[in-house]
Amino acid sequence: MKPAVRIVFGSTLLACALGVAMDLVTANVAVEYFTVHHPKVVESQSPWVMAMVWGIGASWWAGLIGGVILAVVNSRLRHPLDSRRVLRMVAISCGVLWVLMMLVLVGVYGIGGLVPEAQRRPTFESDRRLMAVALAHLTEYVLAACATLVVAIRMLVVSRRTATP
Repeated sequence: MKPAVRIVFGSTLLACALGVAMDLVTANVAVEYFTVHHPKVVESQSPWVMAMVWGIGASWWAGLIGGVILAVVNSRLRHPLDSRRVLRMVAISCGVLWVLMMLVLVGVYGIGGLVPEAQRRPTFESDRRLMAVALAHLTEYVLAACATLVVAIRMLVVSRRTATP
């Protein structure tokens, strides 16, 4: 398999793994984010099913786009990196993204808890969980785009270091 194909395929798989890992948490925090506020794509209310379906369905394309970008960048380098090295960078960035998204989830949920109990509506707890999940998912896409750029820059730096004696 050509290095570019490995980078694209590997990035897509890693993005799907990140999506599922993210949704395994968020679907258990607020399954209604997936079952009420998204199109119905499967006959299930299970957070585990939602995590698999939406984790892959909402992430594969981002991994594909990021993988194509990284494969093109790698092919343009004077000293292209081994595809395993590129995918290791992608895997590390996915781990960092997951941690950051969990911090957003916990942070938004915690900030919501600062609302005085006397001012809370009957749907407060559900709204609080939905808001935390929604903002964590928004963060996921923004940070994934940033991570692709960071990995591309890192590839350039590593390639240049490898080239100098």
